[in-house]
Amino acid sequence: MSLFRRSVAILVGLLLLFSVGIFAIEVHQTRESVAERQQSDVDNLAQALSLSLVPFVEIGDWTSAETLMRAVADGGAVRRLELEAVGRDAPLVIDSAGTSHTPGWFQQIVALPNASAQREISGGWSALGSIQVQSDSAGAYDQLWSLAIQLITWLAAGMVLVIVLCVFGVKLLLGPLNRLSRRIGEMQSDGFDEPLPPSRVKELAGITEAVNHLGMRLNQQFDQQAEQVVRLQRLTEQDAVSQLGNRAYLTRVLDEWLSAPVGGSLAILRIEQLQEIYRQDGFEARDHVIRNIGTYLSGVRLDERPLASARLSAEEFALILPDADDTQRESWLAEILDRVDDLVEANPLSETRPQHTRAGVVLRERGMTREGALARADSALREAIERNQRWVTVRAEDVGAARGRQEWRLVIEKALDERRLSFAAQPVLLESGETLHRELYVRLNEGETQHMAYAFLPVVNHFHMGARLDTAVLDWLAEHVSALDGRVAVNLTADSFASADSSRALTHWLESHPRLASRLDLEVSEEVALDHLESVQQLFRLAHRLGARGGVDRFARNLQAMSYLARLRPAYVKIDQGFFVRDEVDTEFLRSLCMAAHQVEAKVIVTRVESDEQRSRVAEVGADGYQGYLAPIAPLELQ
Repeated sequence: MSLFRRSVAILVGLLLLFSVGIFAIEVHQTRESVAERQQSDVDNLAQALSLSLVPFVEIGDWTSAETLMRAVADGGAVRRLELEAVGRDAPLVIDSAGTSHTPGWFQQIVALPNASAQREISGGWSALGSIQVQSDSAGAYDQLWSLAIQLITWLAAGMVLVIVLCVFGVKLLLGPLNRLSRRIGEMQSDGFDEPLPPSRVKELAGITEAVNHLGMRLNQQFDQQAEQVVRLQRLTEQDAVSQLGNRAYLTRVLDEWLSAPVGGSLAILRIEQLQEIYRQDGFEARDHVIRNIGTYLSGVRLDERPLASARLSAEEFALILPDADDTQRESWLAEILDRVDDLVEANPLSETRPQHTRAGVVLRERGMTREGALARADSALREAIERNQRWVTVRAEDVGAARGRQEWRLVIEKALDERRLSFAAQPVLLESGETLHRELYVRLNEGETQHMAYAFLPVVNHFHMGARLDTAVLDWLAEHVSALDGRVAVNLTADSFASADSSRALTHWLESHPRLASRLDLEVSEEVALDHLESVQQLFRLAHRLGARGGVDRFARNLQAMSYLARLRPAYVKIDQGFFVRDEVDTEFLRSLCMAAHQVEAKVIVTRVESDEQRSRVAEVGADGYQGYLAPIAPLELQ
């Protein structure tokens, strides 16, 4: 029970107790007063009759005596008159009981004593008889009942008024405490970005100050942890001169890129002019140019997406370009090579633009390995140098991958319109043996052929059809929510956050399906989280209120931007196992990475775990769970 309800309940209880006490005291006092008045009236009536009946009793006029007694009984609250006289064999009795409208249970509670009085009828030196009078309590009960009704009515009205005022007053008094409690609750999902406003309530001022201080300390602790992770990452994955990634970094991002269902291309750049600068001006001049190239490449964004870049050797750089059509990709390459040529050109006033940079480009295809991609890109680079071309692009060798984008687009649109989707699921297991959730993988059905995600998702991303795909998946889940077992995870595309309309449509869908939302884990890639931080933050906050959970997939690709975790506060993050099993990655760095995620209460899940040895390595550095071939993908079964 909430503090508000407890406070109101205590106040209502006290008011009720107070009202019952007032009612009992008032009724008791009135009862005593009525009883005393009844006894006094009976005594007076008996005395008056004893004097009035003397003449009639002396002469034996019993008719007149009876008439007098009946007149008295009819005019007073008398239940019984009994006259005993010397001249009569039997007493003269007059019964005149009244009728009461008071409930019997009330008469039992406030029972009045039977008032009676007896007086002798004096005839000089001897008594002529006696008169006995017994009161009738019907009128007294009616009087008490009327008083009780009025008292209850006034007490009830007063209680209602007081309760209303108490409720308003308690709400007013508890308002600062409720705001403090609500803000602290929000901090669990929203973090400590903004301090609590100071409270004007003296008792809460200290609590507010303590919470703000605690939040500041936690933010500082997380920032220090993130700085340590970045520092360790630089030691293992950053080239000291260009400030770009080194070969270890390229190995990791290539593995993650090739394991994700995305498109794109790998380019290797060779800058012959760097060797000439070294011969003419020395290594300091060359390193200065390399730093300028690194600064440029680290800031390049293609189609609003960052460029993954690394330095391979003294004269070679590697780039992972986003998915694009041929025209757009060649435009990007021309722009990048021109800018690099400008940076290494010793004579900026030259009338002709010298071409110092060559590139070999390989388009990603199904089944490509890291070694194969690097070998084919290097071969294309050698061919470009031999032919004296700016770049050479190697096309896909896979026949299935040669299907045109427009043809794929028609297949995808037809499958989405007709809801020709099927699903597989892979469990995510915690070290305790529990299942965090099952991640869903969507398939498109074309006749008897079932297309995996890596085949069509690059086309979906290229034509910005991701929001439609996400909606189709969520609608399918809503139709089968009663048949789903446990929690399921859905990886959302960037298109669901690309515009305000698509973001609102997604949040509206979740609010309209609270039953399903409470069993969903919503994942976004780190790239999406960084590009659409505000929208993703709103989604995660809504998910938290609905009982869903937010997660970040492909985590730790951009370690310089780890501060976003403090804003999103995801329930879990997923890191590729290739990040954990490389020999050149220091164990302290991996533990610091897990600790940084734990600072925001996020579980660390390692994906693509293929053996018990890798699983042991994952547990040693502090990760919380794993996902991979130890718990393979299987068709989604409905109950």
